[in-house]
Amino acid sequence: MIRRLCAALCAVLVTAGLVACSPPNTGRIVPRAASEGLRDSETPAPPPPTSTTTPPPGPQPVETHSGKGNASVPMSWPMRLGFVTFDCPKCSGHVAVNTEHELIVNDTGPYKGTQWINDMPGYQAKTFTIKANAAWTLTITDESGLPVLEPGKTLSGKRDAVFSVPDAVSAVAVSTKGNGNTAVWVHSGDYSDLPVNQLGDYKGSVPVPGPAYVSLEGDGTWTITAS
Repeated sequence: MIRRLCAALCAVLVTAGLVACSPPNTGRIVPRAASEGLRDSETPAPPPPTSTTTPPPGPQPVETHSGKGNASVPMSWPMRLGFVTFDCPKCSGHVAVNTEHELIVNDTGPYKGTQWINDMPGYQAKTFTIKANAAWTLTITDESGLPVLEPGKTLSGKRDAVFSVPDAVSAVAVSTKGNGNTAVWVHSGDYSDLPVNQLGDYKGSVPVPGPAYVSLEGDGTWTITAS
């Protein structure tokens, strides 16, 4: 209460001081040329202001790598969100793919799934480290290579997957069945959030105001429906 009274008193004193010291109000001062409707014909009109909004990145060519067994793979993907599909249909045992900053695949073969990279500002992936015991293919695409979650349309599949969420979507209903961990990631703007992270099956609704991207992580099957 004392702090509020002091603040109020200071405001009153400052206002009184400004009134006492301010010159009499002479009205808004208008330049002579403007008041008389005159313009110097030799002075060009100022250019229109330029937009400061950063445009979204344009299409990015697909980047593909292939090999067999363990490998270190340099990539040329720029500092923008990328979607990595790793396919090793004859792998057995442990399968892993990581960058300098994160482990994007950690499963047992055979494996095929999609994850994203470069979802954190300032952390650009430059090299993949692959652990596999068979032939594999790794593909990086921009958002045009993703399945789109259209309102009311159910998609189904298995293993890791990423979806594009358009403006018309506000939530997604997710149902999973598997033996391991289930995670649902949402990427919007420059950051990713983890609204679902639990062991075993999951069934529920996740708020996802589009535009955004949704990642499902798990070792089993899933269905997803946007609304």
